[in-house]
Amino acid sequence: MPGAIIAAWPLAPLGNPDGANATHAFVTQQKQQAAVCGWIGVRVSPMTRAFADSLGMTDPYGAIFERPELGSPAAAAHIEEGDVLTAINGSPLMRSSDFVGIISMMAPGTSVCLDTWRGYGFRVRGLRPRPGMMSQK
Repeated sequence: MPGAIIAAWPLAPLGNPDGANATHAFVTQQKQQAAVCGWIGVRVSPMTRAFADSLGMTDPYGAIFERPELGSPAAAAHIEEGDVLTAINGSPLMRSSDFVGIISMMAPGTSVCLDTWRGYGFRVRGLRPRPGMMSQK
């Protein structure tokens, strides 16, 4: 992953007080070069067979939204905890684990349509991702 920190080590001999500062400068530079990605401010949980059955779905696909962060694009789009995400820009979300990758690949400011289900029916929710930073794990 570009910008990921695999390891950091002192850039000066051990015992040199400038070694810690050199390592810190290296880490700071790597963080500044981190990739900007799309962020909407909500996490998802996997769809379960039991939850899919309760909605009348024939196959368990999609994801279940957790509570959106206050002031996030997801909150502004009126996404609520427990809403079900079934598609992103018309493409079915087959695995909840794909959600982060799909959203993060979207350029901040682009239009995104999320097909959602809440107790009373389907609804398309539009939003625009904001700039976020790729996680450095």
